[in-house]
Amino acid sequence: MLYITTKYLKPGMILAKDLYLYSSNNFCSLMLVKGQVLNNTYINRIKYHKIEGVYIESEAFSDINIEPYISDNLKTKALKEIRDTYYEFKLSSGKVSPYMIKKLSSIVNNIVTELLHKDSLAYNVIDFKNYDTYTFQHCLNSAILSISTGISLGLSEQRLNELGLAGMLHDIGKMLIPKEILNKPGKLTNEEYEIIKEHPVNATKQLKYLVSTEVLRAIEDHHEKIDGTGYPHGKSNNNINFYAKILSISDVYDALTSDRPYRKSVFPNEVVEYLMGCGDKHFDYEILQHFMKIIVAYPVGTFVKLSNNQLAVVIRNYPENVSRPLVRIINDDGTVGEDIDLLHDTEYMDITVVDMGYNYENSGLTNVLKSSIDFNQQYAYGQ
Repeated sequence: MLYITTKYLKPGMILAKDLYLYSSNNFCSLMLVKGQVLNNTYINRIKYHKIEGVYIESEAFSDINIEPYISDNLKTKALKEIRDTYYEFKLSSGKVSPYMIKKLSSIVNNIVTELLHKDSLAYNVIDFKNYDTYTFQHCLNSAILSISTGISLGLSEQRLNELGLAGMLHDIGKMLIPKEILNKPGKLTNEEYEIIKEHPVNATKQLKYLVSTEVLRAIEDHHEKIDGTGYPHGKSNNNINFYAKILSISDVYDALTSDRPYRKSVFPNEVVEYLMGCGDKHFDYEILQHFMKIIVAYPVGTFVKLSNNQLAVVIRNYPENVSRPLVRIINDDGTVGEDIDLLHDTEYMDITVVDMGYNYENSGLTNVLKSSIDFNQQYAYGQ
């Protein structure tokens, strides 16, 4: 299978995975099934729901199989509990019942259990972007990324549960901020930014007797930076809560790889470069090294450009070095060439990935995408 951005979807392409839509109303609904031949109606529906792209079947890449990072059922339950908890907080002007925290903690425990039983952790950002409410999806993603980093760090199950709960709750204070400030498309005024900076403290005041001290400190410190330039207190290095050091990296990674009212999402490889550039300035460098082991700079099934100007598709990632995956070459005539292991094959040590993109249009690869020829002929200018 190949990942094709919605912009480049064509009638006749065949869906390689079930396509789910996650919304704040229905949470999880099956939109299209695996094996569905796309037509203009389906493509327009995908565009309407602002889904960035889908996996398409391809004979030449039939060995690529993308497994969900956590089960769809658990993802749906987690989003529902986050939504219910955050709405209760908003509607009651900052109050949350112990019952809601207990339910959220149970979900975190289930996520920790699932992740601990995975053979390997390789977070694919593409798997977590089909949702229409940024805040809820962002909190789930931040929790999952933080738990995964904690596993890499060797934290106990109890600490992973605390870390995950902090991730789920870290932005709950934003529910008391006016939407026109949160979703402002332009630059914030100084006054508006000061209001934004209050959300960690507002959250900890209201959650004081509902969660542990460590969770409270993680929420309060998640915007602090190692060099002391963060907020709300300008803490530095050892004064910052350990969980918050993990959560801050997860928070920034997910925020930058998501569309926001004031900017478009950034490619994962560019975010990786940014995070590494901020090591020991904004982020704890040792923790950042463990974070890099659980994310992928170049998601499997996506197109990349190599430093020798060849196009390729990512086949496999390595936690030892997220910037040097196993790739499959696309020849100039659109045929598929050999696999190149950029990490382990010494012959290619001077070759690097220099760019990435989620489209196939310039690769000449159209002829190896599995499609319905009759369908293309019949409906090319139809529905």
